Amino acid sequence: MSVLVINSGSSSIKYQLVDPDTGEAVATGLVERIGEENGLIRHAYGDRVREIEGPVADHGVGLETAIDLFEEIGPSLTDGAIRAVGHRIVQGGKYFDGPALVDDAVQAKIEELCPLAPLHNPAHLKGIVVARRLLPDVPHVVVFDTAFFQSLPDEAAVYALDRDIADRYEVRRYGAHGTSHHYVSGRGA
Repeated sequence: MSVLVINSGSSSIKYQLVDPDTGEAVATGLVERIGEENGLIRHAYGDRVREIEGPVADHGVGLETAIDLFEEIGPSLTDGAIRAVGHRIVQGGKYFDGPALVDDAVQAKIEELCPLAPLHNPAHLKGIVVARRLLPDVPHVVVFDTAFFQSLPDEAAVYALDRDIADRYEVRRYGAHGTSHHYVSGRGA
């Protein structure tokens, strides 16, 4: 049993099929330069590597092609061998202080938070929508970069702005790369 981890970024998709017991990447892939003429999709499984060069219209096409490459190159995702799909999300606002199981309400909240991360959350959302459609029988879990910083005290998180405006537009210091900070601080400790 493996976990498919997807990072659907602003112009790329990175993914790994991970053995959750060992942390070993069983298969890896990358979709680069989405929306450009010279896109690249690369999928590797063992000693088998497949690269496709050419335009990748959008994140949906990129992720659909990546999922197809699992069937072509391996390992298959349709034989019940994956336990879950994990998605990295940049902006969880003040709503998510840890991982969340994706349902329609969580998906809607991520969409609502797009103005706080306009280059990232829309791409993450597209990855979630496509992955849920293509892999509907496994749970999808989201992990938010901003979750690590939820406990910042007000003196560190609040900007010197009019409170009504800051509250209305949810402007505060959310922090960045929280998943990395969480990992590094845990390893350092």
